[in-house]
Amino acid sequence: MKTISSTIFTILISTFVSAFLFYSCSKDDPETETPEEEEMPLRFDPVKDRIAIKDEFRAAWLTTVGNYDWPPKGATSEAQQSALIQMIESLKSLNLNVILFHVRPTSDAFYNSSIVPWSAYLTGTQGQYPGFDPLQVAIDAAHQSGMELHAWLNPYRIGSTSVELAPSHPAIIHPEWSIVYNNNRYLNPGLPAVKNHLQQIVSEIIENYDVDGIHFDDYFYPSGAKSTTNPFGFNDQQTFEMYGSGMTLDAWREKNVNDMVQTVSQTIREADPDLVFGISPQGKHDNSMTVYANSLTWMQNKWIDYLAPQIYWENVHPTADFSTVIRFWNNSSYGVPIIPGLAAYKFGDSQYPSYTLQELMNQVDITRTLSFMRGNCWFRVVHILGYSLSNYIKNNIYPYKSLVPKLGSSSAQTPAPPSVVLNNKIISWQSISGADNYVVYELKRVGKTSEWSANAVQINSNTTFEGAKEKNYIVISVKGKERSNFQSVLFIE
Repeated sequence: MKTISSTIFTILISTFVSAFLFYSCSKDDPETETPEEEEMPLRFDPVKDRIAIKDEFRAAWLTTVGNYDWPPKGATSEAQQSALIQMIESLKSLNLNVILFHVRPTSDAFYNSSIVPWSAYLTGTQGQYPGFDPLQVAIDAAHQSGMELHAWLNPYRIGSTSVELAPSHPAIIHPEWSIVYNNNRYLNPGLPAVKNHLQQIVSEIIENYDVDGIHFDDYFYPSGAKSTTNPFGFNDQQTFEMYGSGMTLDAWREKNVNDMVQTVSQTIREADPDLVFGISPQGKHDNSMTVYANSLTWMQNKWIDYLAPQIYWENVHPTADFSTVIRFWNNSSYGVPIIPGLAAYKFGDSQYPSYTLQELMNQVDITRTLSFMRGNCWFRVVHILGYSLSNYIKNNIYPYKSLVPKLGSSSAQTPAPPSVVLNNKIISWQSISGADNYVVYELKRVGKTSEWSANAVQINSNTTFEGAKEKNYIVISVKGKERSNFQSVLFIE
């Protein structure tokens, strides 16, 4: 027994030592070690690497109907102007680049018009001069901040029958132009005189103001007008009998809207090829068709330069999932840029607990992955400027600046690229003839790939920029919508 026990003991000790030695050696064996993560070069390699510049349309709807965003009720003209300028400057500080300014909420004007009266939302009395020109103030403030301003119009809405209209209002001068429906008045889209009136409205704005675009929202025929049980609840029967030309009622009404959109498009393009025309229909195409707004026709015929569907639902919504709806528009765009509307107004509202900061970030992230998406429009300003959301937008969604994407046509010549010089950390270049601005991009490698994203860190007319160590930069020049190439990539040691 003693001999057997010694043998067993010896075997156990040998086994333990062998296992220990194997374990110890295996830790030092380079073939079994976890390889360290490869360090990617800090310097851009012009042979292997590539640069992606992705401009974004970052817009805010600045709403005037009901004094929702602006102007403050009962304020002096000086206070109204100050509030408008401050609002635009605040949006600029969040790296937004487009203001959609509500200049025609109820067939009236937030600008000096010979066709329609001043809006009652300015003074409380329709037709009363507010002491300044809001559209001009907004244009000046936007352009001084390097932002675009698009004039936002509701084509047909007049408003509640309880509102007293000014004697100069078209519905007073031409009572036959308007239809009362559910205690609200609307211009009759089927009348040739109304179509001509809207063309004149758009012409007046683009002839007298340096706007960058014209924008319509989702108000066309009133909601509920399309009805099988009461087709002439919106009472345009006499107009239909006069101009229907054998079409069905629904086909005729849709054609009226299409004709108006086409006419406005032609008016804009003939007046200024640099102006853009965009429309913001309801978020789902089926919903939009209930008010006879067939945006697929507009895109197919290239009557508009962008579409901004109001996709005001969250991801995993049971009937209007954001991801599903946005992919429908992306796949149905006929190549027209899509700039979806996001519901900033739902953030922080207890009725919409799913609308968290992360949900909004997810929605922006989805738009950035789809081929025909070019940015976002946010509804609306006072909700954007709420403390939590504004900080999140600046720090997480738009941490860098951006040019507005090139939409529509352009009359400008492509400017020459700047010839850049590096002295310590200072990048400088000579002015380029005709250039409006210069953009300095900081390059950031995308993960462990050979692709670098170009993040705009300066957009203005300056010809110098102070960079940071171990960063790569490029500089381009901008003239109107045209951008130059970059001449070289600079790396600051």
